[in-house]
This record gives sequence, C-alpha cells and structure tokens, in this order.
Amino acid sequence: MISATHEGHAAPIRRRLLAWSVAALVPISGLGAQVPAVPPVPATIVGAAELDATMRRSVANNTLDTKVAETPVEGGLIRVGIIHRTRAETRALVHQELTEIYQIIEGSGTLVTGGTAQDSSPVSDPANLGTTPSFFVTQVGGEIRRVGPGDVVILPAGLPHRLSEIDGPISYYIYRFEPTQPR
Repeated sequence: MISATHEGHAAPIRRRLLAWSVAALVPISGLGAQVPAVPPVPATIVGAAELDATMRRSVANNTLDTKVAETPVEGGLIRVGIIHRTRAETRALVHQELTEIYQIIEGSGTLVTGGTAQDSSPVSDPANLGTTPSFFVTQVGGEIRRVGPGDVVILPAGLPHRLSEIDGPISYYIYRFEPTQPR
C-alpha cells in the first residue's frame, strides 16, 4: 500500500512501467523485412591477451602506431590499433575521411580538438591507417581537455586533434573507421 505522501512519486513510476510493458508487447516494425542476400562478414574478436601482447611489443620497440585487427563493414573498414606515445604532438592532425576513437589505457595528457586548421601539409600516415588523406596543420584555438585512463574520445573525420602535452608516456587503443567511398 502506498501512503498519500508517496502517491506523488508512485504515479509517474506506474505510468513508466505501464508504457514499458505496452512497448514490450508492440511488435517492432521491420522484423519481417528481407534479410540481405549477401552474408555479413564474420565477427572479429581481439582478445585481451593479444591486446596486452601488442601493447608490450609497442612499448618495448617504441612503436607509435600498431594495427591489431581490421575488418570490412558496410561502407568501409574498421581497424583496431595500439598507440604508444612518448612525446606530445607539435602539430595537429586532420584525417579527411577517417573517424577515430581513442580509449586511454595508461598515462594522461592534454588533448586539443577543433579550432581552425592553418598551414596544411599532407602527411604520409603509417600504412595501417589506410589510404585516407591526412594532413599536419597548425591548430589555432580549439577545445582543451585533460584525458586519462578510462576516457574515450571520439574524433570525427575532418576534426583537427593533437595531444599537446603528455605526462610521461601515454598508451591507448584506437578504433578507426574509414569509408571505402569518399564522402
């Protein structure tokens, strides 16, 4: 039994429960849609042991960027890699078509994103980045944020970005999406 003093809180909860219950019973449109004739590619699983071993090799060999896995998806490629950075970046990077996601594993630093890109010069990225055009730029302004272990950063294609300061080495997983057809 709900007392009169709690009735004000219980009514919204009952309405939400009713809405969720009804929603669970309503059929989802499109379930009867045709399954594509082309089977999807198999799942790519990168185990923790493989990530750890790759990270250890990257640190031991002072390798900046190491591809771990790649798989085609509709519209592009997804790559998983390891970054181990021992120095801050003096210039920002802009990837014309490549979107990146960083997951910071260890270390911390100052990430600058956005702003205005000036004095652009093409850069030859490591082969594991793919063929997307990338550029070093002088970054003017932008958002300044501290990043550290556990943080996830999403960098849409075309966004200038750099780690302007690091507090010792920083390591992160990097997830990249590169469209196979230019935008």
